[in-house]
Amino acid sequence: MKKDPNEIDEGIGYIGYRQALDIVTADVRPLGDEELPLNLCVGRVSSTDVAATVSYPSVDVSLKDGFAVVSADVARAERDTPVRLNVIGSSFAGVPYDGRIGNGDAVKVCSGAPIPDGADAVVSGEFCEEGSSGDVVVRADAGPGRNILQTGVEVSAGATILLRGERITPGHLGLAAAAGISVIRVHGRPRAAIVSIGDEVVAPGERLHVGQLYASNLVTMEAWLASFGIPCVTSIVPDDVQAIQRALKTHLSGVDAILTSGGAWGSERDLVVRALNELGWEMRFHYVRMGPGKGIAFGSWDNVPVFCLPGGPLSNGMAFLQFALPALVRMEGDAKPPLRVVHARLTEDVRSRHRAWTEFRDAVITLNERGQYAVAPYRSRSRLAAIAGAGGLICIPEGSEGLRRGDVVPVQLLARLG
Repeated sequence: MKKDPNEIDEGIGYIGYRQALDIVTADVRPLGDEELPLNLCVGRVSSTDVAATVSYPSVDVSLKDGFAVVSADVARAERDTPVRLNVIGSSFAGVPYDGRIGNGDAVKVCSGAPIPDGADAVVSGEFCEEGSSGDVVVRADAGPGRNILQTGVEVSAGATILLRGERITPGHLGLAAAAGISVIRVHGRPRAAIVSIGDEVVAPGERLHVGQLYASNLVTMEAWLASFGIPCVTSIVPDDVQAIQRALKTHLSGVDAILTSGGAWGSERDLVVRALNELGWEMRFHYVRMGPGKGIAFGSWDNVPVFCLPGGPLSNGMAFLQFALPALVRMEGDAKPPLRVVHARLTEDVRSRHRAWTEFRDAVITLNERGQYAVAPYRSRSRLAAIAGAGGLICIPEGSEGLRRGDVVPVQLLARLG
């Protein structure tokens, strides 16, 4: 039965964008975890809090090349009234001086060297003149603690250095290594399948016949997943229920989520939901009051989440960014939205087409020298150019007549700025 065109325009019977997102969030859970060596953890999400096993540094160390001294001995040292001290040894990183400094003594140290017993300051080398007879002339004072990195000041044993659910950066890994950690338990990384559907769809590089088009949606989604480190497999199938089902069955056992492109609307040629219905999936919703991207369907098949995305480039991209990508990121344990959000001032009015819908608009966003963001709608007659050229997305929430010039609004970033 065909839907009434007015019903489609009004969205009667569709669920709201926020309701649909809540369903996806509730249905999609983080994967199991695994323990990995540090060199394989970058970009992964920690599945547990991580605490330091040792302090760093483990002993007081010098911050400078110079001489470890008793601070009282050099309290009055100046350029014109230097102090002369006896050099009784040296301390290097990993090779400490094993004696003790007394009054009138100095030990030559390099950056990172342990501070000898009895010393409480380091005079930087540029203020010292080492003599040939085992002494050093010091021409600057150094108060207690000067140029010394104290034990545990960087990290103390037992301190939490990484929180559960935090995405691991190279800086985290350097800190973990210094804190005596060699492995981290992380959430599993989801594997996705993308199935592009349509007689007219051709893989990039193949010969294009009249009426056909290249699988740009597939390439765009695959690139987004790669940017988050999420592996995927892809296939292109014709508008045929059996072919669609064969592709879905082929991918099911090897992935944690399935994304389809095309075949999500209601015409007799759009067969993906029908194919899934015959396979016995549990559909959670179909059609959302969201523009673009209203034709999305979401459900679960054999405990694998399935996102049926529209075939139009703008609709496909928006449904992917607002539903599929957040779900996949959530599956690897990251509860934060995948797109960074900044607040920017609108430079012109943005009107809603229908206040019952949530609308997303491609946007151009700029950052001035004062660190303030400004945003305006991106205008292009080409849908693909809009996808490529927009730097962000403006959201007009459900129930709003629009946004006014001068309003400060949240903007999802599609590219790095500043």
